[in-house]
Amino acid sequence: MNSLLLLKLFLAPLFVALVSFIQKRWGDGIGGRLIGLPLTTGPFVYIIYIQEGASFAGKAAHGVLVGQVSLVIFAWVYSACALRMKWAQALSIGTLACISSGALLTSFSIPLQILLPILIGTWILATKFWPKFENPPRTSNAPRWELPTRLIVTVLLILFLTGFASLLGPRVAGALSTYPVITSVLGAFNQRRFGPGATVATLQGMIQTLPLTIIIMSALTILL
Repeated sequence: MNSLLLLKLFLAPLFVALVSFIQKRWGDGIGGRLIGLPLTTGPFVYIIYIQEGASFAGKAAHGVLVGQVSLVIFAWVYSACALRMKWAQALSIGTLACISSGALLTSFSIPLQILLPILIGTWILATKFWPKFENPPRTSNAPRWELPTRLIVTVLLILFLTGFASLLGPRVAGALSTYPVITSVLGAFNQRRFGPGATVATLQGMIQTLPLTIIIMSALTILL
């Protein structure tokens, strides 16, 4: 149990800290690509595997794929709104779209052979019709509170989801694990300080790495 607790407390925040450093050095687009990697959902599924076994972890990986559909919807809606609205309005509408689609998708069981075409089709549409924006200049140094906020939120999210996974059910827990808490914080901060272009660039970068997450989570769903 001690080693598992250490994994919960340090593994995911370590990945987030690494992403934060790279984003600070190379900009919003590169940072967004790294944020889109399964740096939080990966440890989540691994912890579920240790706690609940292979079968439960495989179902959780399936839930992550369900959540990725909502993630794409969130990114597109938030980006489209960010170009027309203030950050609070854009974030609220994006969050509503994410939660609504997540609730709909997790209300019934979707087989992998149906879920994958839905997810891939949603990703293709979002990529093809991504809102056009002006590339922002590379961001300056972030405020000192930003990195601690990312780490704290990540720890709380991992602890909550793994602690209550049995109550929530694996699919719902997996879907909730993909809610873009960190991206929401970054998107709102970037939009307020640097304008909508920085937010849209971050979200676009995040979407670009989604195929890797799809491959990994699909493999886990099948193998486990």
